[in-house]
Amino acid sequence: MRYAFFLGCTIPARANSYDAAARKVAEKLDIELVPIEGAGCCPPVSIRSLNFKSWITIAARNITLIEKMGLDVVTLCNGCYETLKDANHILKTNDKIRDEVNSSLDPLGLKVHGVREVKQFTEVLYSDFAMAKLKEKMVRRLDGLKVAVHYGCHLLRPSKISQFDNPEAPRKMDEIVELTGAKSVQWEEKLKCCGAPVLAVNENLAIELARQKLFSAKEAGAHCLVTPCPFCGIQFDLFQLKIEQIYDETIELPMLFLPQLLGLSLGIDTEALGFDLHRIPVDEIEEFISS
Repeated sequence: MRYAFFLGCTIPARANSYDAAARKVAEKLDIELVPIEGAGCCPPVSIRSLNFKSWITIAARNITLIEKMGLDVVTLCNGCYETLKDANHILKTNDKIRDEVNSSLDPLGLKVHGVREVKQFTEVLYSDFAMAKLKEKMVRRLDGLKVAVHYGCHLLRPSKISQFDNPEAPRKMDEIVELTGAKSVQWEEKLKCCGAPVLAVNENLAIELARQKLFSAKEAGAHCLVTPCPFCGIQFDLFQLKIEQIYDETIELPMLFLPQLLGLSLGIDTEALGFDLHRIPVDEIEEFISS
């Protein structure tokens, strides 16, 4: 399997552990991730509300670079996934908008055709090919590890565009997690927002939403929280420290990105998976796999 690899802005700047783990897991599963030369910001979904033309033109520029490679594209970031997936859908189905965008791209010598597909890394991992490879190359079962799975909003919605899973009762990422032997626990706040989208306008609300989710996962008996979204991961890891300081509470719930969990089952060293880059210690998880 071979994909154009759209890394985005947040992961290289703030979630290096996600990047490192995804590359290691992809290599183990014989998935080739090919860098996109000249790629820019996706841009964020929020830009669409402010200036639709700028949003779709910037996204279309990235899509033209992908089309030139002759590959479908995979993203790690849920936000990049929604933007590229949504923009690609519009460019494929709306001739008028595609023509307008191509007029804007013409001075750059670029033209978008709408002929490639956009996938999030979780989608690729759920494919028959990757699931079979994971079963074949797994060297460590994670039996007894209880995991709170958090999908993130942009992976599931808008569902008519994403079509990855049932937005009201998703199961695909849970199935990936449980393939390792870990147990996906049921928790009340599972499908609620992590709070990251409102961080810039209402930090208190963003922190409270993350706090509610962390306590919900903890109360369900989870040893860790697993997500495929860098923004959600930052909320649960970095901002967990802030929550503990503000509320004078102890949570101590480690966050792992999905490829980090899979990397454990594939026998990849925790340092190579970026465990040492987390703010909330993952000592309990490391002790679990060494026991």
